[in-house]
Amino acid sequence: MDHEASRRLAGLLTAIAVSLLGSPLSAHHSTAEYDAGTIVEARGEVVSVIWRNPHVRFAISTKAIDGNDRLWDIESADLTRLDRAGLPRDLLKVGDVVSFAGNPSTRTARRMYVTNLLVADGREILLRGNVPARWPDARAVGTEVTFPRTTAAPATGSGFFGKVLVPTREGRAPEWVRNPPLTPAAREGKAAYDEVVDDPVLGCVSPGMPRVMLRSGPYAVRFVERGTDLVLQNEWFEIDRLIHMDGRAPPANQTYTPLGYSAGRWDGETLEITTTHIDWPYFELYGLVGVPQTRAMRIVERFTPRDGG
Repeated sequence: MDHEASRRLAGLLTAIAVSLLGSPLSAHHSTAEYDAGTIVEARGEVVSVIWRNPHVRFAISTKAIDGNDRLWDIESADLTRLDRAGLPRDLLKVGDVVSFAGNPSTRTARRMYVTNLLVADGREILLRGNVPARWPDARAVGTEVTFPRTTAAPATGSGFFGKVLVPTREGRAPEWVRNPPLTPAAREGKAAYDEVVDDPVLGCVSPGMPRVMLRSGPYAVRFVERGTDLVLQNEWFEIDRLIHMDGRAPPANQTYTPLGYSAGRWDGETLEITTTHIDWPYFELYGLVGVPQTRAMRIVERFTPRDGG
């Protein structure tokens, strides 16, 4: 990469106004499966823990408490939130006895999105914003992290974060989102869309374009150089998007993938990325979800430094 391109990339890394990331973003992983109006509470022994994005999961057996061998499948907050809140990754260990409460699944018995967790050392971890504490004798610990209006994210010690881009909730959906210019087939597909049944990400399938950029919740991204190309690293699902900067068109035999084929170019101080060859079932933008998209989809993103950046 030449000196001028490196200078412009440095500007992107230090302060970015990302036209797409500046739009309202939803949570990383839909909780549509869970009954938000119902709280279930239980106590049991931790039998397994998976500590990773897009969410921390653990299994709890009630056998040691009530003699009934019931196994709960627990979905928790994302690893990023827990790391940023300063919670250690050995917070839960196999064999710990814990109390837990949360929203039960509407599809599967003894599956829960946990909102409150009373761990072995007596702390009550509040795993969703604005949730009240449940156990009066415990010391409540929240996991909400508020970022200042800057693109700098706190370091986690993992080396992944450096100068990164943190999604904001600036911007507003354009008026056309209320009545999008869809074909009759697309309108029919959108009307039939059932998030709980049809959303691949609910099954922990890595998201494709444009979902990975537009509904990544609190996760940060950053650009890094890889030879003459760029890589857009996304903390959500730990996804890397390769951005080809050599100016060549996609090969004739280019395969279709969820992330597609991305080609970038500099337009003054703006990095423009065009992505084609996308094999992902739905187009999502702002509050528009569940719109079928075909392999003919072409997405253009523009990344421009903030004023005074």
